[in-house]
Amino acid sequence: MTAGLLHRDLGDLLTRWRIRAGYSSREAAAYEFGTTKDILGSYETGRLQYMEPMTVGWLLRKYGAPEYVVSEAESKAKQIRLGSPNTWRDNGPKWFERLKQLEPLATSIDIFEDSYITGLLQTRAYGHALMEAGGQMTLKQIDASLDLRESRREGVLDRQNPAKMRVIQAQSSLDLMQGTEFYEEQLQRLREDNRRTQVEIYILSTRHFHPSMIGSYTILGFDDDERDVGYHEGPFGAHYEATKKETDRVRDVFSDTLAMAERLT
Repeated sequence: MTAGLLHRDLGDLLTRWRIRAGYSSREAAAYEFGTTKDILGSYETGRLQYMEPMTVGWLLRKYGAPEYVVSEAESKAKQIRLGSPNTWRDNGPKWFERLKQLEPLATSIDIFEDSYITGLLQTRAYGHALMEAGGQMTLKQIDASLDLRESRREGVLDRQNPAKMRVIQAQSSLDLMQGTEFYEEQLQRLREDNRRTQVEIYILSTRHFHPSMIGSYTILGFDDDERDVGYHEGPFGAHYEATKKETDRVRDVFSDTLAMAERLT
Protein backbone atom coordinates (compact mmCIF):
# COMPACT_ATOMS: atom_id res chain seq x y z
CA MET A 1 0.00 0.00 0.00
CA THR A 2 1.21 3.52 -0.66
CA ALA A 3 1.36 6.29 1.91
CA GLY A 4 -1.60 8.00 0.23
CA LEU A 5 -3.72 4.89 0.58
CA LEU A 6 -2.80 4.47 4.24
CA HIS A 7 -3.68 8.11 4.90
CA ARG A 8 -7.06 7.74 3.22
CA ASP A 9 -7.67 4.44 4.98
CA LEU A 10 -7.12 5.98 8.41
CA GLY A 11 -9.01 9.13 7.50
CA ASP A 12 -12.05 7.15 6.39
CA LEU A 13 -11.85 5.00 9.53
CA LEU A 14 -11.79 8.04 11.83
CA THR A 15 -14.67 9.66 9.99
CA ARG A 16 -16.85 6.55 10.15
CA TRP A 17 -16.25 6.05 13.84
CA ARG A 18 -16.90 9.73 14.62
CA ILE A 19 -20.27 9.51 12.92
CA ARG A 20 -20.95 6.14 14.55
CA ALA A 21 -20.33 7.76 17.96
CA GLY A 22 -23.02 10.36 17.26
CA TYR A 23 -20.86 13.32 16.22
CA SER A 24 -22.34 14.32 12.88
CA SER A 25 -19.85 17.17 12.47
CA ARG A 26 -16.20 17.72 13.27
CA GLU A 27 -17.19 20.81 15.20
CA ALA A 28 -19.30 18.77 17.63
CA ALA A 29 -16.51 16.26 18.26
CA ALA A 30 -13.88 19.00 18.58
CA TYR A 31 -15.98 20.84 21.19
CA GLU A 32 -16.47 17.64 23.18
CA PHE A 33 -12.77 16.72 23.15
CA GLY A 34 -11.33 20.22 23.63
CA THR A 35 -9.60 20.46 20.27
CA THR A 36 -10.35 22.17 16.94
CA LYS A 37 -12.23 21.04 13.87
CA ASP A 38 -9.13 21.82 11.80
CA ILE A 39 -7.06 19.30 13.74
CA LEU A 40 -9.72 16.64 13.34
CA GLY A 41 -10.03 17.56 9.69
CA SER A 42 -6.32 17.15 9.08
CA TYR A 43 -6.61 13.54 10.24
CA GLU A 44 -9.89 12.71 8.51
CA THR A 45 -8.90 14.13 5.13
CA GLY A 46 -5.41 12.64 5.18
CA ARG A 47 -3.78 16.07 4.73
CA LEU A 48 -1.56 15.54 7.75
CA GLN A 49 1.75 14.16 6.50
CA TYR A 50 2.56 12.23 9.66
CA MET A 51 -0.40 11.03 11.69
CA GLU A 52 0.43 10.65 15.36
CA PRO A 53 -0.32 7.02 16.39
CA MET A 54 -1.27 8.00 19.94
CA THR A 55 -3.73 10.59 18.65
CA VAL A 56 -5.30 8.14 16.20
CA GLY A 57 -5.73 5.60 19.00
CA TRP A 58 -7.06 8.21 21.45
CA LEU A 59 -9.70 9.41 19.00
CA LEU A 60 -10.86 5.91 18.11
CA ARG A 61 -11.16 4.96 21.78
CA LYS A 62 -13.17 8.13 22.40
CA TYR A 63 -15.46 7.08 19.56
CA GLY A 64 -15.93 3.63 21.13
CA ALA A 65 -13.99 1.54 18.59
CA PRO A 66 -12.98 -1.94 19.80
CA GLU A 67 -9.37 -2.44 20.79
CA TYR A 68 -8.40 -4.56 17.77
CA VAL A 69 -9.52 -1.75 15.45
CA VAL A 70 -7.54 0.75 17.52
CA SER A 71 -4.43 -1.44 17.51
CA GLU A 72 -4.42 -1.88 13.73
CA ALA A 73 -5.00 1.84 13.17
CA GLU A 74 -2.11 2.76 15.47
CA SER A 75 0.13 0.31 13.60
CA LYS A 76 -0.75 1.92 10.27
CA ALA A 77 -0.12 5.42 11.65
CA LYS A 78 3.24 4.26 12.97
CA GLN A 79 4.08 2.80 9.57
CA ILE A 80 3.39 6.17 7.95
CA ARG A 81 5.69 7.90 10.45
CA LEU A 82 8.43 5.37 9.75
CA GLY A 83 8.31 6.43 6.12
CA SER A 84 8.05 2.92 4.68
CA PRO A 85 4.33 2.28 4.15
CA ASN A 86 4.99 -0.27 1.41
CA THR A 87 6.17 -2.72 4.07
CA TRP A 88 2.73 -2.80 5.69
CA ARG A 89 1.20 -6.26 5.93
CA ASP A 90 -2.30 -6.99 7.19
CA ASN A 91 -2.64 -9.71 9.84
CA GLY A 92 -4.70 -11.83 7.49
CA PRO A 93 -5.97 -11.92 3.92
CA LYS A 94 -6.84 -8.55 2.41
CA TRP A 95 -10.47 -9.53 1.92
CA PHE A 96 -10.77 -10.22 5.66
CA GLU A 97 -9.53 -6.73 6.52
CA ARG A 98 -12.75 -5.23 5.16
CA LEU A 99 -14.95 -7.52 7.26
CA LYS A 100 -13.04 -6.62 10.43
CA GLN A 101 -13.67 -2.93 9.73
CA LEU A 102 -17.35 -3.32 8.81
CA GLU A 103 -18.53 -5.62 11.61
CA PRO A 104 -18.21 -3.21 14.55
CA LEU A 105 -19.86 -0.41 12.52
CA ALA A 106 -22.91 -2.43 11.49
CA THR A 107 -26.24 -1.86 13.21
CA SER A 108 -27.69 -5.16 12.01
CA ILE A 109 -26.04 -8.46 11.11
CA ASP A 110 -27.99 -11.30 9.50
CA ILE A 111 -26.12 -14.60 9.09
CA PHE A 112 -26.98 -17.92 7.52
CA GLU A 113 -24.51 -20.71 8.28
CA ASP A 114 -24.96 -24.16 6.84
CA SER A 115 -21.91 -26.23 7.88
CA TYR A 116 -20.28 -24.67 10.94
CA ILE A 117 -21.22 -22.60 13.96
CA THR A 118 -20.80 -19.03 12.79
CA GLY A 119 -17.45 -17.54 13.82
CA LEU A 120 -18.66 -14.85 16.23
CA LEU A 121 -20.56 -17.46 18.28
CA GLN A 122 -17.88 -20.15 18.40
CA THR A 123 -16.19 -21.20 21.62
CA ARG A 124 -12.42 -21.30 21.60
CA ALA A 125 -12.42 -25.12 21.79
CA TYR A 126 -14.75 -25.42 18.79
CA GLY A 127 -12.74 -22.91 16.77
CA HIS A 128 -9.46 -24.63 17.60
CA ALA A 129 -10.80 -28.03 16.50
CA LEU A 130 -12.16 -26.56 13.29
CA MET A 131 -8.92 -24.80 12.33
CA GLU A 132 -6.78 -27.78 13.29
CA ALA A 133 -8.91 -30.04 11.09
CA GLY A 134 -8.25 -27.71 8.15
CA GLY A 135 -4.56 -28.60 8.30
CA GLN A 136 -3.43 -25.26 6.89
CA MET A 137 -2.37 -23.44 10.09
CA THR A 138 0.29 -23.90 12.73
CA LEU A 139 -0.69 -23.95 16.41
CA LYS A 140 0.73 -20.44 16.76
CA GLN A 141 -1.37 -19.22 13.86
CA ILE A 142 -4.45 -20.90 15.30
CA ASP A 143 -3.95 -19.19 18.65
CA ALA A 144 -3.50 -15.80 16.98
CA SER A 145 -6.62 -16.33 14.89
CA LEU A 146 -8.64 -17.32 17.95
CA ASP A 147 -7.42 -14.24 19.83
CA LEU A 148 -8.57 -12.07 16.91
CA ARG A 149 -11.93 -13.82 16.83
CA GLU A 150 -12.46 -13.14 20.52
CA SER A 151 -11.67 -9.47 19.93
CA ARG A 152 -14.14 -9.39 17.02
CA ARG A 153 -16.80 -10.99 19.20
CA GLU A 154 -16.25 -8.42 21.93
CA GLY A 155 -16.37 -5.58 19.38
CA VAL A 156 -19.69 -6.79 17.96
CA LEU A 157 -21.58 -8.27 20.92
CA ASP A 158 -20.25 -6.40 23.95
CA ARG A 159 -19.97 -2.84 22.66
CA GLN A 160 -22.33 -0.03 23.57
CA ASN A 161 -25.44 -0.12 21.35
CA PRO A 162 -24.55 -3.53 19.84
CA ALA A 163 -25.84 -4.54 16.45
CA LYS A 164 -29.06 -6.53 16.23
CA MET A 165 -27.97 -9.98 15.14
CA ARG A 166 -30.10 -12.74 13.64
CA VAL A 167 -28.36 -16.06 13.01
CA ILE A 168 -29.83 -19.06 11.20
CA GLN A 169 -27.84 -22.20 11.91
CA ALA A 170 -28.59 -25.28 9.80
CA GLN A 171 -29.34 -28.29 11.97
CA SER A 172 -26.47 -30.10 10.25
CA SER A 173 -24.01 -27.68 11.85
CA LEU A 174 -25.15 -28.90 15.27
CA ASP A 175 -25.26 -32.55 14.24
CA LEU A 176 -21.67 -32.33 12.98
CA MET A 177 -20.28 -31.63 16.45
CA GLN A 178 -22.35 -34.20 18.36
CA GLY A 179 -20.15 -36.62 20.28
CA THR A 180 -17.26 -34.17 20.54
CA GLU A 181 -15.80 -33.04 23.86
CA PHE A 182 -16.80 -29.44 23.15
CA TYR A 183 -20.42 -30.12 22.13
CA GLU A 184 -22.07 -29.17 25.43
CA GLU A 185 -19.88 -26.08 25.89
CA GLN A 186 -20.66 -24.84 22.38
CA LEU A 187 -24.38 -25.51 22.73
CA GLN A 188 -24.39 -23.63 26.03
CA ARG A 189 -22.62 -20.68 24.36
CA LEU A 190 -25.36 -20.56 21.71
CA ARG A 191 -28.09 -20.64 24.36
CA GLU A 192 -26.43 -17.89 26.38
CA ASP A 193 -25.99 -15.71 23.31
CA ASN A 194 -29.60 -16.38 22.33
CA ARG A 195 -30.66 -14.82 25.64
CA ARG A 196 -28.95 -11.55 24.78
CA THR A 197 -31.55 -8.89 23.99
CA GLN A 198 -29.99 -8.09 20.61
CA VAL A 199 -29.31 -11.66 19.45
CA GLU A 200 -31.75 -14.14 17.93
CA ILE A 201 -30.55 -17.63 16.97
CA TYR A 202 -32.67 -19.93 14.83
CA ILE A 203 -32.26 -23.56 13.83
CA LEU A 204 -33.19 -24.69 10.33
CA SER A 205 -34.08 -28.30 9.61
CA THR A 206 -31.99 -29.66 6.75
CA ARG A 207 -34.29 -32.55 5.94
CA HIS A 208 -35.95 -30.45 3.24
CA PHE A 209 -34.93 -28.06 0.46
CA HIS A 210 -34.74 -24.43 1.54
CA PRO A 211 -34.00 -21.01 -0.04
CA SER A 212 -30.48 -20.72 1.41
CA MET A 213 -29.04 -23.86 -0.16
CA ILE A 214 -26.74 -21.48 -2.07
CA GLY A 215 -24.43 -21.58 0.98
CA SER A 216 -23.42 -19.45 3.95
CA TYR A 217 -23.67 -15.65 3.78
CA THR A 218 -23.83 -12.52 5.91
CA ILE A 219 -25.72 -9.26 5.40
CA LEU A 220 -24.41 -6.18 7.23
CA GLY A 221 -26.81 -3.26 7.67
CA PHE A 222 -26.03 0.37 8.55
CA ASP A 223 -28.18 3.21 9.84
CA ASP A 224 -26.49 5.96 7.87
CA ASP A 225 -26.64 6.54 4.13
CA GLU A 226 -24.35 3.61 3.38
CA ARG A 227 -25.81 0.67 1.55
CA ASP A 228 -26.09 -2.77 3.06
CA VAL A 229 -23.17 -5.07 2.36
CA GLY A 230 -23.47 -8.76 1.56
CA TYR A 231 -20.57 -11.08 2.33
CA HIS A 232 -19.89 -14.65 1.22
CA GLU A 233 -16.71 -16.56 2.03
CA GLY A 234 -15.41 -19.36 -0.15
CA PRO A 235 -12.21 -21.40 -0.57
CA PHE A 236 -10.63 -18.63 -2.71
CA GLY A 237 -11.46 -15.73 -0.41
CA ALA A 238 -14.56 -13.62 -0.03
CA HIS A 239 -17.06 -11.81 -2.22
CA TYR A 240 -18.59 -8.52 -1.12
CA GLU A 241 -21.74 -7.14 -2.72
CA ALA A 242 -23.13 -3.66 -2.08
CA THR A 243 -25.51 -3.13 -5.01
CA LYS A 244 -29.05 -2.57 -3.75
CA LYS A 245 -30.59 -5.04 -6.18
CA GLU A 246 -28.36 -7.89 -5.01
CA THR A 247 -28.48 -7.14 -1.27
CA ASP A 248 -32.29 -6.83 -1.46
CA ARG A 249 -32.41 -10.19 -3.23
CA VAL A 250 -30.32 -11.89 -0.56
CA ARG A 251 -32.38 -10.24 2.19
CA ASP A 252 -35.47 -11.82 0.62
CA VAL A 253 -33.71 -15.19 0.64
CA PHE A 254 -32.82 -14.72 4.31
CA SER A 255 -36.40 -13.75 5.19
CA ASP A 256 -37.82 -16.76 3.36
CA THR A 257 -35.34 -19.03 5.14
CA LEU A 258 -36.09 -17.46 8.51
CA ALA A 259 -39.77 -18.27 8.05
CA MET A 260 -38.83 -21.97 7.88
CA ALA A 261 -36.58 -21.93 10.97
CA GLU A 262 -37.37 -22.21 14.68
CA ARG A 263 -35.91 -20.18 17.53
CA LEU A 264 -33.25 -22.00 19.53
CA THR A 265 -34.49 -23.16 22.92
